[in-house]
Amino acid sequence: MKWKRTVLVIFLMTLFCGCAGTSGTPSAKPSSSAAESSEQSTETVSETGPKVIESSFGRADGALGDTMKTAFLEFTLNNAYLTSDYQGIKPDQGMKLLVLTITTKSTQSTDLTLYDTDYQVQWGGTGEEDYSTPLTYRDEWATAPTYKRNVSLEGVQGMFPGTVVLKKEETNTADFVYQVPEDRKEFKLEFKEFFADESLGDFYCVKFSPQEQS
Repeated sequence: MKWKRTVLVIFLMTLFCGCAGTSGTPSAKPSSSAAESSEQSTETVSETGPKVIESSFGRADGALGDTMKTAFLEFTLNNAYLTSDYQGIKPDQGMKLLVLTITTKSTQSTDLTLYDTDYQVQWGGTGEEDYSTPLTYRDEWATAPTYKRNVSLEGVQGMFPGTVVLKKEETNTADFVYQVPEDRKEFKLEFKEFFADESLGDFYCVKFSPQEQS
């Protein structure tokens, strides 16, 4: 999966949900108009495993612990908490750090590059001030006011490094850390299929309420 971060920033500024993006060339390209649908997702419940959710009419909605099945990969939000200190990293005044432990599994036959901005967090409305990218995102085009530009990640363990290349069926579990307003308690983790030809695919949204941790 290869895409331009500058294109993603423009996409974030214009799309209603401020959702995440990625790109690739799966066997069947979904219609870009599907992203505008408000239809509900399709859920499959295994007798021995977690709920697996696929998109229906361009959208999929899940909760903490659900596995979201996209055209490129499957991802699961395993854990979410708010903290004022993550391995020595502290938030700005009036903010907290939101730590999400996410497992990603590649379903592509070729190498798949996962980016930190593939998973973004939204709350409140749809403005620039209502979403956050991970602390590892250092692109000069980043505009979210919640983005902490000068944080040092030296010596931090377990945080997603910014990019990871996955083989087919290979998994990656890591912490994605965001800076968010301290008064917010309800969030959405968002992922958007974004293809190499710059067309848009389906939208995936996981709603959650993180635990408070000192």
